[in-house]
Amino acid sequence: MFKKIAVTTLMIFYMYTLTFDIFLNQIFRAPTPLAFGIPLIFLFGKIRHQAFLYGWQLLWLFLACFLYYLWGQEDIKSFVVNVITITVCGLYFNFFIADNPGRFNRSVLALMILLLISAVIMVLNHMYPAQINSLRSLLIGGPIKQSPAGITDSIFNFGYHLAALTPFIYLFSLKYRFPVLIQLAILGTCLVFIYLGMQRSVLVTFFAAVILFLVFYYRGRAIFLFGTIAVLGFVLVSFVDFKDPSESKYDNIFAKNERNAEKGEERSSLVKENLRIYADHPYGLVFYGKSWADVTRGSFVLRNGLTSHNAYLMFLTYLGPFIGALLLFAIYKPVIAAFRSAISDIRGRPQAMLVCLCFAFLSISMNSLFHNGWILNSGATIFLYFAILHFHRMHQAQSGG
Repeated sequence: MFKKIAVTTLMIFYMYTLTFDIFLNQIFRAPTPLAFGIPLIFLFGKIRHQAFLYGWQLLWLFLACFLYYLWGQEDIKSFVVNVITITVCGLYFNFFIADNPGRFNRSVLALMILLLISAVIMVLNHMYPAQINSLRSLLIGGPIKQSPAGITDSIFNFGYHLAALTPFIYLFSLKYRFPVLIQLAILGTCLVFIYLGMQRSVLVTFFAAVILFLVFYYRGRAIFLFGTIAVLGFVLVSFVDFKDPSESKYDNIFAKNERNAEKGEERSSLVKENLRIYADHPYGLVFYGKSWADVTRGSFVLRNGLTSHNAYLMFLTYLGPFIGALLLFAIYKPVIAAFRSAISDIRGRPQAMLVCLCFAFLSISMNSLFHNGWILNSGATIFLYFAILHFHRMHQAQSGG
C-alpha cells in the first residue's frame, strides 16, 4: 500500500513538472527531474534487470544541446536544464516504465489530463482574468508574462500544450471508435481550445495532423470527413462573430491575427531576413565565431533580439547545413521508423496508441516551424519523443519483431 502511494505521488509530481517545464521555482528549490524522477527510477524501477536502450538518442540530444546552447549561444543554464530533463525522461521510460504497459498508459493518461487541465484554465482565463492569473502564478510557482494561457507563463509556451493535446484526443476518439456524437463533441472542443488559445500555428498543425491521419486511415472516404470538418469550422467561426472578430466577447485567434496585421507583424519577413543571414554564414554562426546578436545588430526586421520564430531554421543557422541537418536526422530517425510502423497498421488496434502519439508528436514538431521552442526545451515534446520510441520497442518485443 505504501509503495503504491509513493509511486503514484512521485509520478504525479514528476509528470506535472515535466509537462509544464517546471525545473526550479519559488516552490521547488531542487531540480524537479532529480527530486521526483530519480527516486522513481532508482527505488521503483528495473535498474538491475534492464539494459539501457536509448544511449544513441541521448548522445545526439546531448550533442545538439552542447552545440546549440553552450557553444552557439553560450547559455549554460539552458544547456544544464535541458540535459538533466532529457536524461531523466529517458531513464524514466527505460527503467521505471520498462516493459510495464500499465505504467506506460498511466503516464500518457497523466500527460493528457494535465494538458487538458491547462486548456480548461486557459478558457477560464478569458472569463476571470485576475483570479485565474493568480491561480496560474501559483501553479507554475512564478510570475505570469502573458494572458490568457494555461499552466505556463506565456501564450507561446501554452501553444505547445494545445499542439500536443488537440490532435491526440481527437484521433484517440477516432482510433478507439467512440460514438460519432462524442467524436464531434471532442472535435468541437479542440476547435474551441484553439480559437480561444489564439495560436494560429496550432490551427495549422492540428488540421495538418488530422488531414494526414484521415488520408492514411480512410483513403477515399476521407473526402466526406474533410467536408464535415470544414462545415463545423465554418459554423464555429460564424457563431463567434467571424465577420468582426475584434468585437467578440472574448479574445480569440482572429482578433489576434487582425491586431498583428495592424502592427505590421509579418512572420514571412522574419524568415526571409533569417535566410539572408543564413546565406551570409553558410557554415553556421558557430564556425564564424558570431552570435545572433552580432548578425542582427542594425537589422530593422530582427531588432531587439527578435528571431525568425522558426526553431529548425535557427538551429541550422547556428550549426550549419552539415552538422545541423545530420543532428536533426539522427534525432528524428527512430521516430520516423516508429511512424512508418504505425502507418503500416494504422487501422489495426495493437498500435492505436502509437498512432495517436505519432500524430501528436508530428503536430507539436510542426508547431516549432512557427516558434522558438522545440524538442530540446519542451517537456511535452520530450515525453512524446521517448513515449513513441518506447511503445515501438514494446510492440516489437511483443510481436517478436
